[in-house]
Amino acid sequence: MSCEHCLNRRDFFAKSALAAAALMAIEACGDGQIGPPAARTVAGDPLLPLGGPVTIKLSDFPALADTGVIVDVPNKQRTVMRTGPATFLALSKLCSHQQCDIDIKGDHYECPCHGSQFTATGQVTRGPNIASPPIGPLRNLKVTFDQAAGTLTME
Repeated sequence: MSCEHCLNRRDFFAKSALAAAALMAIEACGDGQIGPPAARTVAGDPLLPLGGPVTIKLSDFPALADTGVIVDVPNKQRTVMRTGPATFLALSKLCSHQQCDIDIKGDHYECPCHGSQFTATGQVTRGPNIASPPIGPLRNLKVTFDQAAGTLTME
């Protein structure tokens, strides 16, 4: 019995393979999102990391024993750096251009989306590689150091 609109086995597998290849190509291009990341809102500020205050133990981050070392706070969109015996600088890891997650590159930051670069203190050294208005520094976060407990809280 013949069917005018039916797929034979060979056509079915060929079309399935083509669809799978197209999905893999889309996934390889990023997070599957076309265009800049969706705007994030925390108290109306898209440059503040999500999740509210984060507290870390200094003992979990031995690099914070030295001043001037940028330390990533994993999965929290924050970095922290010791600036003195009892002072710290915490920054949002959201680029001020289009809120992409920035990367730590030794003693500075780089945005993988459009090439912006920032100093260890979050100041812009190079804007994006596309036509856009000037961008601002990375957002400073409030840091509370509890010396007795050996913890930092970043908001």
